[in-house]
Amino acid sequence: MKPNNLDPRVSGLRLREAFWIFCQQRSARNIAVLLTFVTVLRLLVGDFTVGDLWIVAALVALHPLSEWLIHVFLLHLEPRTLGRFRIDTRAGRDHRSHHADPHDPRFWFIPASSGLVGFVVIATLARWFAPTPGLAVTVMVTGVALALVYEWTHFLCHSSYRAKGRWLRRRQRLHRLHHFKNEAYWFGVTMHAGDLVLRTLPDPRTVPTSPTCKTLLRRGVD
Repeated sequence: MKPNNLDPRVSGLRLREAFWIFCQQRSARNIAVLLTFVTVLRLLVGDFTVGDLWIVAALVALHPLSEWLIHVFLLHLEPRTLGRFRIDTRAGRDHRSHHADPHDPRFWFIPASSGLVGFVVIATLARWFAPTPGLAVTVMVTGVALALVYEWTHFLCHSSYRAKGRWLRRRQRLHRLHHFKNEAYWFGVTMHAGDLVLRTLPDPRTVPTSPTCKTLLRRGVD
């Protein structure tokens, strides 16, 4: 059943309604199309080995760390001034807008330009370092699939859907703490092993409420 409107913050949102709204988003559709393309390409290339399973397992295991690193060093990158030049990335600007109004769906999704750059980087590295073309495409398939899982999980964290399962309830709680309690902690979205290893998964009761949750500008701009 389709929801009466496309508001992901509507009261009483059900999971199937949330999924229908998610499927209308350009980012979700673009990633789904790309995932279909690289999956078909992988089937056409063939030459499957146990190495494919190892690559999938390794990328899933490393995903919490990459999620943490991207969130900390790319999304939370502050504007900087070098001489006459001001350096401020699109990803950083969009993410500051996301923190300024976490309930605005316009900033819940990976920007198309950022997603394209990310895919090109992954595809290039995969082609350089993977021992076979098949394994290179497996890297691409896994990376795109993880991006789609990230988009869906992040969407649910900000929607009004009230999770019934423990796993998603915890994701929602920790992500909302990141936005409304302290932006220096709880950087994971789909997984929090990176937070655990890098000590950004504290007991919320021990963390002060940050005055810069909505700006991300701790040091100010030169």
